[in-house]
Amino acid sequence: MASGRITLVVALLVGLLSACASSPDTRGPLPDGAALVGAAADTLRDLESVRFDFRVGGAIPGLSIRAVDGVATRTGGQYGWARGDADVQEHTDRRQYEYVLTGNRLDLTDSDGDRVSRGVPAQFSPARLLDPERGLRQLLTKATALETESREELQGVPAYRINGELSHAAVSALVPGIHDAVDVKFWVSENPRRDLLRLWVQVPPRQPNEGSVMLELALTDHNKPVQNAQG
Repeated sequence: MASGRITLVVALLVGLLSACASSPDTRGPLPDGAALVGAAADTLRDLESVRFDFRVGGAIPGLSIRAVDGVATRTGGQYGWARGDADVQEHTDRRQYEYVLTGNRLDLTDSDGDRVSRGVPAQFSPARLLDPERGLRQLLTKATALETESREELQGVPAYRINGELSHAAVSALVPGIHDAVDVKFWVSENPRRDLLRLWVQVPPRQPNEGSVMLELALTDHNKPVQNAQG
């Protein structure tokens, strides 16, 4: 069973990467990685809404989410607004939910149609993650050893892939439960806005017999109008 789950995770990650990206073009000259990531960080300052797809391959203590996708805005209330689907590990059970985050409530509806309401997890709220200073942007501003690896296309959008590193302090401020520094890759669009299109993080294993944990975040529809964002 364990080997089957590992195989499934690997297949999922390979599928995500191959389905969305073209074959990399490593021919130079390529733009400076630090300049690309810096420009993307500047663009994130003005990101008010976005469609996202976040997936976790493996387990991180304190992070129950295995996959969550939807659309989010940092406006619409103290915590922002979001709607979508979530795959959550609850103790030994894995559950699928539709969710709506509005006001100070997170409403979850399971596959049987049962609904529960919970308080908004402030650290993972849209308002926090899209915050110009404390959110996703800080992963870009604090990344080091940045080097442009290739040109690729993500869902038809030309982009550059940049490799880098994040210190333990930088990454754990946004994702608690990570115990060490991590390798990171950013995909930044070729267009003048330099939109962040994808973020990939490899978390090293805690024990020699464990595998690495993979985190992947894909972003689309940057600043497109969102309907019903006021609940």
